[in-house]
Amino acid sequence: MSQEEDFARGFIKGFEEGLKGAWEEIIKLSTKGYTSRELQIMAKSKKSMLFQTVQQKAEELERALGTKILTQAPPPAAPAAKADLRPGWSYVVKEERPDKGFSIFASLIGGGARGLCISRTHPDTLKQKYGFEAETIWLTKSETSQGSAGKTGAEFVSPNNLARLASAVREFLSKGESGAVIIEGLEYMTTQNDFKSVLRFVQLINEQVVLDKGYLIIPVDEGTMDPKDFSLVEREMSQVL
Repeated sequence: MSQEEDFARGFIKGFEEGLKGAWEEIIKLSTKGYTSRELQIMAKSKKSMLFQTVQQKAEELERALGTKILTQAPPPAAPAAKADLRPGWSYVVKEERPDKGFSIFASLIGGGARGLCISRTHPDTLKQKYGFEAETIWLTKSETSQGSAGKTGAEFVSPNNLARLASAVREFLSKGESGAVIIEGLEYMTTQNDFKSVLRFVQLINEQVVLDKGYLIIPVDEGTMDPKDFSLVEREMSQVL
């Protein structure tokens, strides 16, 4: 069998497995009583994490084979948005992928700010891609993760536990000025809680940011949220980017 035939067979097999996995995920979600809007949000959220998922799988194969198989470089991070970065201010960054938001976060840390990253994406992936060092909280409902620490000391918190998340942010910001907080996964949180609870969570953090002269960055794909809900989030923020 020629090398071209091997490649073609492998491509078709991978394509088939990818389609099967996608449809199995859709079937699983559709049996849990989610609304069509919630399904749309989760589908877009998973799509935005596609590169990270593929990268993780490639790294697993590379470790097993002992050779580099993925030569494609990750997409370059977008340059930091032109923001008026002021202590006590909060920013919502409208984008499908959180590149600008994390670029701003990384620039704050590079300038001497302390960092707290709350994310749905695994913290190891974010640190590797954006090159920042910060305290991290991973939003996950995995039962095996709750209450344990990851390789990098990340804390695992359920997206339903808004009280714990708010407490962690207050504790972090109270340690001193120049504390930068980024929340990636607000769309995900709205599918796991009623929106009013999520909005109160944002309001509480905003108040703490003002009191402790910190920074709050929330990258959001506005297309995954109800327009009325997103407008309420925008109103709470100091600047929309």
